[in-house]
Amino acid sequence: MMNKPKLAISVFLAISSAYLAGCSTKAAPTASALSAAQQQQLAGERAGHLRQTHVRFNALDKDENGYISRAEFNRSGDRAFERMDTNKDGVLSAADPKPAPRGEDTRTEQTRQQQQAQAGTAPRPERLLKMPTTHSVQGMLAMYDSNNDRQISRAEYEQGRSSQFAAVDSNRDGALSYDEYVSEFAGRLDQQIARTVNNTSASN
Repeated sequence: MMNKPKLAISVFLAISSAYLAGCSTKAAPTASALSAAQQQQLAGERAGHLRQTHVRFNALDKDENGYISRAEFNRSGDRAFERMDTNKDGVLSAADPKPAPRGEDTRTEQTRQQQQAQAGTAPRPERLLKMPTTHSVQGMLAMYDSNNDRQISRAEYEQGRSSQFAAVDSNRDGALSYDEYVSEFAGRLDQQIARTVNNTSASN
């Protein structure tokens, strides 16, 4: 018989998956100036970003209680800063060399060659929807360089992270629920889509 904590987690995951499916099927902001292919690509990229948000939430929720505590949020932020601060000067900037890949490539040589061949015959279109990411210094600068001096001090970073947590924690209970986490990111996604639509329409 399933114990109560495991049952609660299973119920949470089932509900969150249904919620995420609902978010993914909502129409993304589009404009008639975009082609049908571009509108379809934007919708697909939005759904992909939301799926990654689901993965990120579960990765941050280390105790699997359905919430991201401030401590869990802070630990994730600390790891991201330390990974990107490759020259260990306590500041993130273009002076930091690109960090090593997170993990080794475990694909077989045959699989690697097949995927490279497929990529060669069917090149992936350039992404329309680009969101800042903590996986690059440029992404970190876009999110946390509040004074626009092209570098991020540790204090500046922690202030930005605190503001980010407060923006997501809409009910101010000191923890981030799945609904809060996905809803906040979906809002930022749609703002970026609106900018993408305007920029793409202007260039057509």
